[in-house]
Amino acid sequence: MKLLKLILWALPIAVSAQVADIPATEVGAASTLCEQLRLQGNVSLQQDPRLEALLGRDAKVYNAASRMQVNKDGQRVIVSPGFRVRVFSGNNQITSKNEAFKIEDELRFYLPNLETYVLFKTPNWRLVVGNYRTQEEATAALRVLKRQFPIYGREMFVVSDEIEIPLAQ
Repeated sequence: MKLLKLILWALPIAVSAQVADIPATEVGAASTLCEQLRLQGNVSLQQDPRLEALLGRDAKVYNAASRMQVNKDGQRVIVSPGFRVRVFSGNNQITSKNEAFKIEDELRFYLPNLETYVLFKTPNWRLVVGNYRTQEEATAALRVLKRQFPIYGREMFVVSDEIEIPLAQ
């Protein structure tokens, strides 16, 4: 109870101490100084235009211009996040490259319309196939590939990757 009385007694003193008697000329001078400082100097902001696209300001720039490429066959494509099926991965520097290309040739022989990509990501040679927008599409393709090529079935699995979406000619 004594504490409550002390707080109620000290409250008006604390409030009045915070309100200081500042002459109006000093307040006006401070705001004028702040205004002058704000108007001085130049700030130049340089940023990648894709940043604004990611923020939703200009989706056309990000989706079309910055993601458009020409693939290995000379076809114009848009690169986008998606999924592929990894068929082979090996880190033996002597034999893995040849084995990846051998498996690629075998897949292309039986499935000529399947997109195949032999990639080297240190220290592995990898063979990935397909350009699937969803994981469900990639999983369905994985099942088909495992049935048609059971010898490679143990190594096959779905991976997320940058995929190539062909543009209409």
